[in-house]
Formats: sequence, C-alpha cells, structure tokens
Amino acid sequence: MTKKPHKKIIFHVDMDAFYASVEQRDNPEYRGRPVIVGAMPGSRGVVSAASYEARKFGVHSAMPISHAYERCPKGIFLKPGMGRYVEESRKIMEIFNSFTPVVEQISVDEAFLDITGTDKLWGTPLETAEKIRTKIKEDRGLTASVGIAPNKFLAKVASDMNKPDGVTVVPFDKEAIINWLSPLPVGKIWGIGKQSQAMLAERKIFKVGDLQQLHQSELESIFGQHGRGLYWLSRGMDNRSVGGGEPVKSISREYTFNQDTSDMERWKKVLLSLSSDVARRARKQNYRGHTVVFTYRTSDFKRYSRRTKIERPTFVTAKIYETVLRLMDESFVAGRKLRLIGVGITDLDGEIQGDLLDTLDGVATQENSEFAVDKITGKFGKDAIRFGTELDKGEDKPKDF
Repeated sequence: MTKKPHKKIIFHVDMDAFYASVEQRDNPEYRGRPVIVGAMPGSRGVVSAASYEARKFGVHSAMPISHAYERCPKGIFLKPGMGRYVEESRKIMEIFNSFTPVVEQISVDEAFLDITGTDKLWGTPLETAEKIRTKIKEDRGLTASVGIAPNKFLAKVASDMNKPDGVTVVPFDKEAIINWLSPLPVGKIWGIGKQSQAMLAERKIFKVGDLQQLHQSELESIFGQHGRGLYWLSRGMDNRSVGGGEPVKSISREYTFNQDTSDMERWKKVLLSLSSDVARRARKQNYRGHTVVFTYRTSDFKRYSRRTKIERPTFVTAKIYETVLRLMDESFVAGRKLRLIGVGITDLDGEIQGDLLDTLDGVATQENSEFAVDKITGKFGKDAIRFGTELDKGEDKPKDF
C-alpha cells in the first residue's frame, strides 16, 4: 500500500530586532531602553536595527540616522558588532538544524525550515514552533517569531504578523488562504515595492483582495512577465522548495564615506579592506572569481562600475586588490569626489582542481597562506590579523552591494 505523502509544512523563523536584541542581552543596562544600531548621529548612514522600544518613537531599519536621532534623541546609538552577530547567527542556525536538516538561511537573522514529516519527533507544527522558540530563548537569551504555512511566501508573510515573540499559523486550505491574504496590503507581496504600490494605487488597488480580482493578463499588461508571478502569489501559491535558492553569482562589498572624498590614499585603504573581505568570503564558500569588479558612486549619486576578466580565477586578496587598483586608474576618477566605492568578484567557479593549482607559480602558496590566516581569524576574530593600511576600528564598516 502506497503511503500518503506528507503535506508540506514550512516555517519562516525571524529573529526579533536581532542586532539590537543581542546588544540588550549582552548589556543589561540597555534593556528596556531604545537601542538603535547603525551609523552614529552626525554621519549620513542609516539604521541597521532598532529595538522595539525605539520603534515606539517611529525609528525603523534603513531610516537615515539623522531622522532616527530627531525622533529619538535619547536613544542608545551603537555601531554594529558584526563579528558577534555572525557568530550568534551561526549558533541559532545550529538550533534550526537540530530540528530539521532542510534549512535555508536567507540572512543573518532569518531562515526557512522544512519540517515536513517531523511530527513523530517534535509533535504538531505549532508544538514544534514552540520548541524551537523555547530552545532559542533558553540557549541564546533571544526571541524569535515564526510563520507556519504550506509554502515559503506565506510563511514569510506570517512570521511578521505577531512580532515580537509570536507564532502565526496560515490556513492550509486553498480557499481559506485566499481569504486570509485578501485584507492584507499589496505591499506584503514579494516584488511589490513603493513604485509598484503607486502604480496599483492609481488603479484603486490597495489590498491583496483587490489584486486577486485582476486576471493574469491584466497584471502582465501592468508589470510584464513579473505580473504572472504576482497573480499566483496573490492567491498564496509558491512552489519553491526550501534550500532551492539560486546559486551564488557574485561576492561583493562596498563602503560609503562619511563625507565625499577625493583622497586617493583613502580610497586605496578602503579598497584593500574590501578586497580582503571579498576574498575571505569567497574562500569560505570555495569560490574563485574569473571577473573582478570596481564600483563607485559620485557626489551626484550616479553609480558606475568597471570590470575585467583575469587570467586565472582567484580568491586571493592581493590579486583582487591589484586588479581593482588598475580598474580604478582606468576609471579616470582621480581628482573627483566619491561618495561610495566597492569591490566584487563574479563569474564564480567552485570546481578548480588542486593538481592544477600546484602547476601555477606562486598561486598555491598564496592560497594556502590566506587559508592559514582564515584559521587564525576564525579562532581569534577578524581583527587578529590586519593589513597595516586597513580600516581603523572606529570607522564605519562596509556593507554588501
């Protein structure tokens, strides 16, 4: 007799105000007070995370730090401690993996879990969610919110509904799902940002239920091929599997200056730090890049990039850095004021054979040296070994681009 297949049960687990919560856990004097992690007041960066106490003042992530200070001048403003956050994230992901092997981490503070067929181990989906949240709370001193649904899209929407420290269960019946989605604002659907919301508002479409009244052809006429995906998402349909994300296509980092600068020595210092970070990430994921990218943004906010293919794919800092410097020279940026610069590698290759490396003069030695550095920094922290010209500790950290 054929076994009836299990119905899919997907969790989206989202840590609550992750950066700020880690700071409050580690610093008892911050608990119950508005904590704002990101750039410091007086700079032109943004908020990375805000505690729930800060959110009561209208502070939220991605808000310019100047606006956050205006709304909450008595808040505790902190620079991100990314090393601690990443290590904390690793421990949280270990908890997830103790409940199911099918985990897809999508950022430092959130992941999808496929718990299909685990009921004999952990109980009902709701019981499993409570066990995960309890484990995080007891082991890590943090809280998380969970969305339980038949697919990733619905689980993601649900996890945001009862924050902080809550669980939301989505209906599993098709008709009930449509009704559940209907009263939500259209911005809850993946792919509908501010511009798309404005386009829909012109057509008096504000709720998902309004969107559900449109035929697929109508959505395609508004959004092109993207309209087809919106048609299905508005009905709660999403066939993507957990862990089935797109392969990594590039690895990159960027840095925004506190003030626009034409100081080329300053640029070089930052580019070395960025090249080191990109190389470290590439080695960790066992990727080498065939193409190196130099990105910059001028004072008028226009963004430019130059790229070049290199002879042999690499994840060595020195090779990335020397290539970026050449691209910088070829970009004719000398004397111009830059707001942002970035480094990246693309056309990634994870299948380089070791015996090939042994035949390349100096390449294997360079790679082995950098792997040795990775071991030291992995044990003692990224600041254990630093280039003499790398960023000072007090400066803003780079970010992905």
